[in-house]
Amino acid sequence: MAEPMDILVSIVTPTYNRANCLKACFESLCRQTSGGFEWILVDDGSTDDTEKLSNTFSNGGFPFRYIKKENGGKHTALNASHPYIRGRYVLILDSDDVLTEDAVEQVLSAWSRWEDDPGIGIVTLLKGPDEEHPNCYAADENVPVDIMAYRRITNGSSDACEVIRAELFRKYPFPVFPGEKFISEGALWNRVSFTHKCVYVNKVVYLCGYLDGGLTKSGKPLRIRNPHGGMYTANLNMAEKNGFKRRIKNGLLYTCYGCFARMTPGKMASTCDHAALMYACLPAGWLMHLFWKVKYCPMLRRLS
Repeated sequence: MAEPMDILVSIVTPTYNRANCLKACFESLCRQTSGGFEWILVDDGSTDDTEKLSNTFSNGGFPFRYIKKENGGKHTALNASHPYIRGRYVLILDSDDVLTEDAVEQVLSAWSRWEDDPGIGIVTLLKGPDEEHPNCYAADENVPVDIMAYRRITNGSSDACEVIRAELFRKYPFPVFPGEKFISEGALWNRVSFTHKCVYVNKVVYLCGYLDGGLTKSGKPLRIRNPHGGMYTANLNMAEKNGFKRRIKNGLLYTCYGCFARMTPGKMASTCDHAALMYACLPAGWLMHLFWKVKYCPMLRRLS
């Protein structure tokens, strides 16, 4: 195991007005059974006491850095962490979640098996409400798989704890679209899947509860308000290796979000890698956009 000053894992926490949650997040890092990590807290323009609270985090016994930026969304906060990362691997820890006491130890143990295999880009451990109830798990544990094409066995959610090589995290920044403040983290994992494999370890290391007002619970209305990000992710998921049903689903999503972005079919096609599939899905995607517009209109007004 690494000496305490050897930084192997960079834990990156993007946050926005979550000062009430950050102490628990910090304390879970103080309880780690292994050193070898740093914590990078990226404040995405908070207006609460986040900055003041961050001044108390330098006594945790591990390297800590606080970065403040203008509000732009979680993905821009993750991009902002790139110049400050010193570890070999990156773990994204949301500000309203915590890690188990052995999380860093488990991450380092899992990566020690695959560090010398350049084809492995991500090692995925598990999330859950507690250590006994994972959100999902893999039937093929410790076997290199395609993270995009592989289907996790879910217990209500497919959310997991991806730990990515730092060089890949920096190589593939999230795209930023003017006026939009959200894009799914899946955009990163799926982008990496074109060049690297993933390995799953069925061990819960990340404890999460989805808060009202959080990104996960905001669901479709949030994605509708950020349609170019939705199109980007759907375009990745339309790849041939993703299976017919998944490709059709994402063709529908691509055209649906394109309609919300008020793009013409020609413009949609110009930004799509699978134009023939896009055109085939366009009529149904347009109808889906009309249905979503009616169904989610009240929620969209509340988010405004």
